[in-house]
Amino acid sequence: MATTKQALRPSEGVYYVVPQKTGSPLIMSKREDEEENVTHYFFWDKIIRVIAHEFKLKPYDVDDLKELYQGIPRGRVQKEIDFDTHDYTGKYVVLHGGDVPVTQIKPFVHQDFGLISLASEGKVIWKIDEHEKMDPDNRKEFLSIVKKQKS
Repeated sequence: MATTKQALRPSEGVYYVVPQKTGSPLIMSKREDEEENVTHYFFWDKIIRVIAHEFKLKPYDVDDLKELYQGIPRGRVQKEIDFDTHDYTGKYVVLHGGDVPVTQIKPFVHQDFGLISLASEGKVIWKIDEHEKMDPDNRKEFLSIVKKQKS
């Protein structure tokens, strides 16, 4: 598994686990310190370009991917906020869909979002969140597009 960057301080944002034709997936992330209002949907255009290049997709296949942003594993990193006081607790939460073993992605997410030291202090919480789960129909359609290019 590989990653795209390393943060120097803790950051919030989103990530995708991007499949590769051979070998381990690539973790691609977008941090809020790079851009405001980071969402999976708006980051998906960049992910599509990487997938299109990796799998040598035809333009019509790229068009078909545009609405399938829930077809690969993804997650979100955010500060933990106390519900009563609305204050930051000093911890970060990584929300994920449970679609890929956490042990495979944890080091890369910690690196990409500057969470290595907080994780060593037990201040990074990993939680499965239904919103981050892959959509089965998106996944099936995504796989049908990239698999036909593997042959």
